[in-house]
Amino acid sequence: MNRSELIRLNKLIKSEIERRENVNKCLENPAVLEYLNLVGMSTEKLDTTNIREMLINILKDFEVKETNGIYVCTQAYDRDWHAPCVYYCEPDRTCLPDIKYYRDIETQEEIEIKEYSIQDFERSHTVLNPYNAKYNDRNIRENGYEEVKYDFFEECHKHGQYKAVQKVLAKYPRIGSFKK
Repeated sequence: MNRSELIRLNKLIKSEIERRENVNKCLENPAVLEYLNLVGMSTEKLDTTNIREMLINILKDFEVKETNGIYVCTQAYDRDWHAPCVYYCEPDRTCLPDIKYYRDIETQEEIEIKEYSIQDFERSHTVLNPYNAKYNDRNIRENGYEEVKYDFFEECHKHGQYKAVQKVLAKYPRIGSFKK
């Protein structure tokens, strides 16, 4: 993410905080509360401290053009089985899916890598393994992409992009590394 994109993101978050503060001020007015009760709308105050909650809405329409090149493997398929297979393989590569999909945490662009290009891509790019799984556990419905993305953007807002990259790389292991 370039500097102007980070500045724009911070302005959007600041604007959302101000909007929520204004809504909360309106909720202090008894006439507003009475009206909201009559039309069946919520009278609960909005949280002005939960940056992640705000990011969920802001990032839906936020476009990033430059990236640090951090990816998460989102899908893996074996052509013979036509079904999802192993997401993450041990370094000895006893399993090698025919197709893997990777998603950039900043641009949200998804790319498809086929067969033997997978190893080259994973060696030359930063590909994270958020759930540190050796296999596609049926109990894990998510691949960790959203968690990594929101951690990155939240840290960007709080401490800047350099610290965000450091935090994400320290928190999530790279693909091919497993904790026993």
